[in-house]
Amino acid sequence: MNKKHEKSACCRAETIKYGKRRYQCLLCKRTWRVWKHKRGRKKKRINHELVKLFLNREMISISKTAAKRQIPESTLQDALRRSRSNFLLHESYASIPNGNLILVADAVIEFVERKWLTIYLMLLRNTFEDVAIILPPLFRNGTETYAGWSEAFETIPDSAKKRIKALVCDGHIGLVGEAKWRKWVLQRCHFHLLARIQSRRSLSWIARNREEAGAIFSNVKNVLYDKNEKSITTSLNVLEEISWISSSPAIRTTLSGFVKHYEDYRSYLKYPELRLPITNNSAESLAGLIADLKNRLRGFKTEASLKNWVSALLKFKKKIACNGFHQPN
Repeated sequence: MNKKHEKSACCRAETIKYGKRRYQCLLCKRTWRVWKHKRGRKKKRINHELVKLFLNREMISISKTAAKRQIPESTLQDALRRSRSNFLLHESYASIPNGNLILVADAVIEFVERKWLTIYLMLLRNTFEDVAIILPPLFRNGTETYAGWSEAFETIPDSAKKRIKALVCDGHIGLVGEAKWRKWVLQRCHFHLLARIQSRRSLSWIARNREEAGAIFSNVKNVLYDKNEKSITTSLNVLEEISWISSSPAIRTTLSGFVKHYEDYRSYLKYPELRLPITNNSAESLAGLIADLKNRLRGFKTEASLKNWVSALLKFKKKIACNGFHQPN
């Protein structure tokens, strides 16, 4: 059976094969190659290690590195940008571990191109390990919201989502609501609670309300760590009374919320088999790495730059330490 060739683009006449790789128009005798060579010089090899050196802090300053290599700073920036793009194209996130999982979550809010952008950070840790893997983040316009966390959790694969048993967070209303709705054990961060109290009632010897601060901290720590129910009840009563009479509105709000939801801070004692951390410091550490990266880049100039650099950092990091609370026998 004879093969009928496509009409020529020039004269719409019949075409024939002309040599091994070319075709010819029978009317005007024009020839062309079906698979054309890419024009121009070949691309230079991209240095895959350049972005890794920068993300690993082996190359802290772009300007100093450019001066040391005796090249323009713009040339090094272009090479770093190409290296980052190639790294993002070929590098993947860490694989999700097996078994029951703990989710640690936190958000980073940046102001880029005259608008707020929130980075929703999520980490998964196996109940018997001390290392959490970093999940792909969600970048969303606006500040941290309930809808944002709901959308972020939907990006977690269903196979992993079914195995999540607990959520460790700072107590944002969106995170608390998602944990309650998905029936996850909720562990609120101790550090954020103590930091909120410290911001209004300091234990410093020059503090104006040092006596009240001492009473608050001693009773709060008793509720957080003590196992004696009678002692806990006594401390809760003291904290409730302070929340009525304190001159600080922030302290009144913090203590009343703590008394109401104190059990969420003690989940690590109620579920020892999960080995829950009592803070979300692993996510906070990740946020600190993003802040350091931003400082070394002298800020994120565009939204695309922020997304690419943060994604590259998280892909490079892959895992971060996440220890459970140590309970001595």
